[in-house]
Amino acid sequence: MTDSRNITVLGAGVSGLTTAIVLAEKGYQVKIITKELPKNTTSAVAAAIWFPYEAFPENKVSTWSYHSFREFEQLSQIEGTGVSFIPFTTYLDSTVRPWWLDALPETHILEEKVKSPVNPAHVGYKLKVPLIETPIYLPYLWNRFKAAGGEVIQKEIKQVSGFEADKIIVNCTGLGSGSLFKDELLYPIQGQVVKVEPSSNIKAMATEYPMGKDGDEIAYVIPRQDCIVLGGSAKKNRSATTPDSGLTDRIISYCADFQPAIKSLNIRESIVGLRPGRPEIRVEKDPNLPVIHNYGHGGAGFTVSWGCAREVLKIL
Repeated sequence: MTDSRNITVLGAGVSGLTTAIVLAEKGYQVKIITKELPKNTTSAVAAAIWFPYEAFPENKVSTWSYHSFREFEQLSQIEGTGVSFIPFTTYLDSTVRPWWLDALPETHILEEKVKSPVNPAHVGYKLKVPLIETPIYLPYLWNRFKAAGGEVIQKEIKQVSGFEADKIIVNCTGLGSGSLFKDELLYPIQGQVVKVEPSSNIKAMATEYPMGKDGDEIAYVIPRQDCIVLGGSAKKNRSATTPDSGLTDRIISYCADFQPAIKSLNIRESIVGLRPGRPEIRVEKDPNLPVIHNYGHGGAGFTVSWGCAREVLKIL
């Protein structure tokens, strides 16, 4: 018989940590097994602002994003979480109202039809959204999980057959699910960012339309305390993690078109992360194993993190 109070979570990125916290704080005995500690996961590379990007299906992502938004509201009131609310302008190449606005409380839509400084035909929305500063937030989640009685074991899991049959597993391994659970729908989305020195004059923004000759690049600017994160790319089925110097130049150029002062800021580093892409986020009970899956979040891992974690709880 399966011990329903004893849970093993695979993975310690934002999805694994958040899910483990939700379960541990509900009284489950939770153990995380992870190849990488949080600071070395894809989550640590993320610019981490609330924005449903490259994640589907839209109706579920909208619901999960809304629940996460409300959780981030509470976290922003607690010192040391790394969560705050900032003005954020997103520019569209369409006049159609984006579906993800339904996940955002009306009071956080500050202005509509904002004129783009780059293309007069483009308009945007000025929003007030959660910024999640990963160097602060991931350690906060780690400490909160430990405070709830959680245990962490660092080792790589190469197959699931070695697990005890009476334990429930929650799979938050992201791209690792491809080999671990033979998911052929999963694919890497290569994302490169450039970190530059912080400046109080730079404002948060993003384009929601494709850029670059292959249509897999975008512009976004995320100011943090430690740096400004400039992006970016969303190159599907690319798994290289070495930064492309040409892309670094293009990212700076894209962002400087919107805010010219960016060009004068010193570059600190360019880094690459691999987002776990999938036609749909998978949050469900495995039909053949004592496993609940929570992966395939695309570019919205932080945005849906609390909503997906509570979905896992509901399945349990």
